Amino acid sequence: MWVWSKRSAVSREEVWEERFYGNQNFVITRLRSGKFLRVDLYCKREGDALKLMGQFGGVVRNLKEVDWVAESARPVPPVKIRDSLLVTSETNKVRLRELQESRGDRALVIIPAEMAFGTGDHVTTSSCLRFLADEARSRQSRCWSMLDVGCGTGVLAIAASLLGAAGCEAMDIDPKAVSVARCNVERNKADGVEVLQSDLDDWTPGRSYDVIMANLFATVLQRSFVKMADALAVGGSLILSGVLQDQWDETKEVAQAAGLTFDVVQKRGKWIAAKGGLA
Repeated sequence: MWVWSKRSAVSREEVWEERFYGNQNFVITRLRSGKFLRVDLYCKREGDALKLMGQFGGVVRNLKEVDWVAESARPVPPVKIRDSLLVTSETNKVRLRELQESRGDRALVIIPAEMAFGTGDHVTTSSCLRFLADEARSRQSRCWSMLDVGCGTGVLAIAASLLGAAGCEAMDIDPKAVSVARCNVERNKADGVEVLQSDLDDWTPGRSYDVIMANLFATVLQRSFVKMADALAVGGSLILSGVLQDQWDETKEVAQAAGLTFDVVQKRGKWIAAKGGLA
């Protein structure tokens, strides 16, 4: 295991977070002075770490004494979403059995910490899950379909399936994410979920969906809104997240130009999540 590290001014924290957003091997540590921070990115290959050093400066170190894969895979406390979902990264059979017995009416979603984004504990993912839980409750007497663009671990599509969606599609450009998502679909017995590898920039909607979810960079969202509007069914809901507060006004304007509008906008920390539909 190799780690690339760089000292940076605190004022550039959001720049680093946006640059490496979604990478679970990325860590920011504020230094004691309060004026500086340290950016760390853990890499399996020395070449990947050296490439970062060549692009951004900093230093590269070889880590031998700690099993960082095992460390990063340690389960975090389960995330409760409304009274609908309990999302856990737990894999121990005994502890999973305890969660099954104590979950009440919540559907249990098991998403181990792996090399793909979306275990439910990041604010952008949990915001999407809360919107999804509310949406599923409002649609429980109807048949509804769901699309997740940029699915990562597949957590959103899996949750939608367990909450009653009749059919769910999930897609991601990253083959590793697609592989992880397919394993998670099988792990959660979410039979109604289909996971596809696809580049959103090359994707052409072939049908309409009642719910579309997109937890993506603002720039990716902005250039994809026209396609999302084409794919959204009349009366459907678009749920998005991954937008920093200072990116929201521009993102909203691009969405409106594509024929979309948002009736619920939530701020959590520096992040924006929103739910809307066709204007």
